[in-house]
Amino acid sequence: MNVLQLRGQLMTLFAISTWGRVIGYNFTGEITHVGHSIYNNAKLNSGDRISVELNMDASPRTLTFFINDQEQTNFIFNIPASVRIYVFLCLINSSFKVLKFQRLSAPKAMHKVGSKAWEWQKWWKKNK
Repeated sequence: MNVLQLRGQLMTLFAISTWGRVIGYNFTGEITHVGHSIYNNAKLNSGDRISVELNMDASPRTLTFFINDQEQTNFIFNIPASVRIYVFLCLINSSFKVLKFQRLSAPKAMHKVGSKAWEWQKWWKKNK
């Protein structure tokens, strides 16, 4: 993948019909998707480093979040072959900086005992 050819958008509008395809990681540590939320991931604080690992070579494809290099408990599987990544900032003077965008030779996610897999576009039973 040639990251020099990637283009961003200043603003993207999402139709209500697309919300079933959006996964969000909120500052509270909850992951939202298809109208439900799952909990037990780390809350975000100012200065935290957030990493997203999309393993597009795995079968099924997976999405794993890392906060300050710590793999989070909940991860998503059966990710579609094509994705978009966006950031939503809601506080005045908030900002973010992309430190790296890279293709890994091997995944960092281990999905250890205690991890929980959640399927893309399925109705998630709450676990709060």
